[in-house]
Amino acid sequence: MAREYGTSVETTASPDKVWRIWSDMSTWGEWNPNVSTMDWSGGFVSGSTGVMNTRAGQHHKMRLVDVQPGQGFALETSVVPGTKFRFNCRIEPAGAKTKVSQTVEVGGPLGPVMGGMLGPQVSKEFGTLLSNLARKAETA
Repeated sequence: MAREYGTSVETTASPDKVWRIWSDMSTWGEWNPNVSTMDWSGGFVSGSTGVMNTRAGQHHKMRLVDVQPGQGFALETSVVPGTKFRFNCRIEPAGAKTKVSQTVEVGGPLGPVMGGMLGPQVSKEFGTLLSNLARKAETA
């Protein structure tokens, strides 16, 4: 099992509100500092694929897996040859609040070698994007 790197935030928004925004890829550029647009076909369901276009001008092919409406999903991509990145996105009730978390696992043949270097690097902005997502859900 690959090691996960990431963080979580708590929000007063309901899990449903968070899910509505997180599962609407057309809004990702509004709150995710890395995303300019998502070119996605097939809807927000396991097995659908598309391209994440970053503000830095990169284009990452991705696949949506383990979609559990209202609870979470994962995105898989291969950014670096020999590695497989899996972004785990989760929504959990936390008393009167909602816990929103995102982690990344680095797998593949070079995962064990690259994970310790790439995991912290890739996950460093998760706190920002989760806080932005939480704020957007709170005002939705």
